[in-house]
Amino acid sequence: MTLRSFARIATVVAACALVSVGCSKKEEAPPPPVAETPKPVPFRITSMDLGKRLDADKKVVAPTAIFGVRDTIHLSIASEGAAPNVTLRALWKFEDGQVVADDAQLLAPTDVAQSEFHILKNSPWPKGKYSVEVFTDTTSAGRKEFIVQ
Repeated sequence: MTLRSFARIATVVAACALVSVGCSKKEEAPPPPVAETPKPVPFRITSMDLGKRLDADKKVVAPTAIFGVRDTIHLSIASEGAAPNVTLRALWKFEDGQVVADDAQLLAPTDVAQSEFHILKNSPWPKGKYSVEVFTDTTSAGRKEFIVQ
């Protein structure tokens, strides 16, 4: 084999190697994992507290079930979850079944929230047992009893 033939063969081999490298499929990086969107938690009441005062976050400062005849009575309601709209209702009653107040708030909750209802009276409250029942839409979410003395 002559040197010239050897050079031609080497050139052909080198060209084939370059072509095969250039034509090889580049390995693609795997796509990033798709993060699953968590399902929204359905709306629910997590706690209800009665008290005489609220803080800036609408939370009862010192929970109590005993009130004086001149006190403003606060109900703080903690909730969580999401809903397009929820009617939160507080139905306040005296021991004989007489309705003292019936208040409602329309909410569009998206996460943890705090709501507040209260009752007050210009004249003294009649002494006795009272209750407040909380409803989400038309379903009772719970009831709290308290005393005015």
